[in-house]
Amino acid sequence: MEPLSIFFMVSDFVLATFFVGLVYWLYNNGKIPISYLYAFWLGTLIGSTWEFTFLFLGPEFLHGAVDWPWGLDGWPRKVSHSIWDGAIFMFGVYLCHLLLDGELFQRFESKELGIMWGWGLSQELLVEYLFNGRVWIYEPLSWNPVIIPTIPGSAPMSPGYTLIPQAVWVIAPILFYFGFLFLCQRHPPQE
Repeated sequence: MEPLSIFFMVSDFVLATFFVGLVYWLYNNGKIPISYLYAFWLGTLIGSTWEFTFLFLGPEFLHGAVDWPWGLDGWPRKVSHSIWDGAIFMFGVYLCHLLLDGELFQRFESKELGIMWGWGLSQELLVEYLFNGRVWIYEPLSWNPVIIPTIPGSAPMSPGYTLIPQAVWVIAPILFYFGFLFLCQRHPPQE
């Protein structure tokens, strides 16, 4: 493996572990309520639905740009990426706290959903730009066509942006948002 590939592989697992540790540290130190801890795992669960679906669809749909050694390819990579998805969703929650005033996540608010949806779409475009062709490759297929051609600066092996990964992030933030609202109502912060 080339040094950049080793860096990506190690970073993938180290950061996933860090995200889990950070969320538990924030909860244990009273920085976030239990609903946020549960929301992290909800986001991880939502992410796992496509991460493992993509794994089961096989290398004809998605495969690593470089095979990871020591059994870290396949489901370990998908577990790590699912945790990343949970962290990505929670960063959307953080953006809402950063950009909006007042009581948040008490009821449906289009501004909250808009921030989380916009964040989900924009981060997906950035993630594909940075990692498609370097860490993974989505194969263009009749049901997963390229919808955005390769952008200058993309990895040489990148085929461009395909439909399915983009469509996932059109829908997933909406599912997460409504699940998060449910958790916040079910487990309100302790006064």
